[in-house]
Amino acid sequence: MKLETPRGLRDIEPEEFDKMEWLREKFMETLDLFGFKKMEPSTLELLDILKAKSGPSIIDEIYFLKDKAGRELGLRFDLTVGISRYVCSRRDLEYPVKVGAFSSVWRYDEPQRGRYRWFYQWDAEIYGKPCAESDSEIIELAKVYFEKIGLENIKVELNDRKVVEEYIVDVIEVKEESAVNELLRLLDKTTKKNEEEIISEYVSKGFQRKVIEDVLELAKISGKTEDILTELEKKGLKRVEDLKKVVEELEIRGIKDFRINLGIVRGIDYYSGIVYEFYDPTLPRLAIAGGGRYDKLMQVFGRKDLSATGAAGGIERILMALEERGKIKIKKKRRVFVAFVTLELKNKAQRIVTELRKRGYPAETDMYSRELKKQLACASKYSDYVIILAPREDLENRCIIKNLKTGDEEKVEYTKIFEKLETLMN
Repeated sequence: MKLETPRGLRDIEPEEFDKMEWLREKFMETLDLFGFKKMEPSTLELLDILKAKSGPSIIDEIYFLKDKAGRELGLRFDLTVGISRYVCSRRDLEYPVKVGAFSSVWRYDEPQRGRYRWFYQWDAEIYGKPCAESDSEIIELAKVYFEKIGLENIKVELNDRKVVEEYIVDVIEVKEESAVNELLRLLDKTTKKNEEEIISEYVSKGFQRKVIEDVLELAKISGKTEDILTELEKKGLKRVEDLKKVVEELEIRGIKDFRINLGIVRGIDYYSGIVYEFYDPTLPRLAIAGGGRYDKLMQVFGRKDLSATGAAGGIERILMALEERGKIKIKKKRRVFVAFVTLELKNKAQRIVTELRKRGYPAETDMYSRELKKQLACASKYSDYVIILAPREDLENRCIIKNLKTGDEEKVEYTKIFEKLETLMN
């Protein structure tokens, strides 16, 4: 038997687990700052619910199964679908509904650097009336979270799908829905392929070279935000109002590291308006998070009265960015090891450990009754302080407390152990 995990999956080992728990803690703190409720959607969903977001082809990209009753189910591939299903089913909720989650998801993708088939995401969603404030709230929440964990220079790239679609339909005059969607996919490829590769591909699909070049020109528009908005209006585009409002709202909130990128479209059949992505300079052109407005899913779930916007990010990519910067700072609780010189002192050592734990101090003693030298070697790997019970000091109702980092030590009466540790460890 090979003791290995399935392809694309891995065990999360203790050191990585601690990092992920730290990221979870910081995300939960951020949700509290913004007044978001916390939840976790069901791990398994009915296949029809999963299809609602990404269409029938999603079955090839997820872990799909049938239960003993023959029901078609799938492991969740993101947190948004389950949260949206929950919110749409609850007509008693008061809007806006602000919800966040941090948990694992599964996708049957081709494994690559920073991407596994089982991975963790953070997720924040707002449901209610469509407004620039909710889109900006999500963007600000993500920025604050990144700053909390040490990613201070995250750039935001912003677009509005409605503006791009208007340009394709009204300016370039491509009217057929399937052709419009194909040209949106073209924009999504501009960061992955050069122009000639894209032109060649789309000419072979039946598009005129002029149409392709016009779409590519749109993706090249760059510069100051106000100049881009002015240029879009000069092109006769009328649906720039939402984009302008989000820009104004971000400026009010003091967010400066953003730019309009007309090449960002994200999920073609999913997003319906404002979209955005977050980039770290240490991972060029690899978004560490993204999101946008997705009213279409609300409509599929029977809630035409609801609008939704949200963002999510992969935890593994965040860890990659933090490690590139050398910025993972996990503050661990200080630990105490209680060592004993003789077997006669073992039980007393255990009683001290039990009392330490009751008082909230991480503590342990040696389970194998090894000699003191081996106990101290073990303590030095995981603990900050060691309490040593030795026969001579024990006769004086005292023990030795040693700082394993500095080597400083002193003798302390048993009755004053906890008082002394409180001074040392807090």
